[in-house]
Amino acid sequence: MTTESPATAASAAVWSPILALPELVELRRRRRAVTTGLGLIAIALFSGFLVGFAYFPEFLGDNTAFGVPLSLWVVFSQFAGTWVLVYAYFRLSRAYIQPAADDAVRAIAQRDQEHVS
Repeated sequence: MTTESPATAASAAVWSPILALPELVELRRRRRAVTTGLGLIAIALFSGFLVGFAYFPEFLGDNTAFGVPLSLWVVFSQFAGTWVLVYAYFRLSRAYIQPAADDAVRAIAQRDQEHVS
């Protein structure tokens, strides 16, 4: 059995209408899309690294590309892939998430002005 304190119930009552604002729903949808997509790519990148070194160590160590063992290319791909994901997140944050965040802030401010007046 869970009981809510009066402060918790009051907070839920205040945030419920705000969470239902279309602008905030859109912001949450965009953030979820970006973080889920990039998160899945990060998991795939790291899983590929683990699978390669767990099941194909001889292949990665014995073969080369441009004179460098494939194992070093796989390790470099982790480093480069991480930076690419970070760059993509910052880029998407500015271009895709931030406009929705600005709209959500304006909608919340407008809602507050309507309820105060």
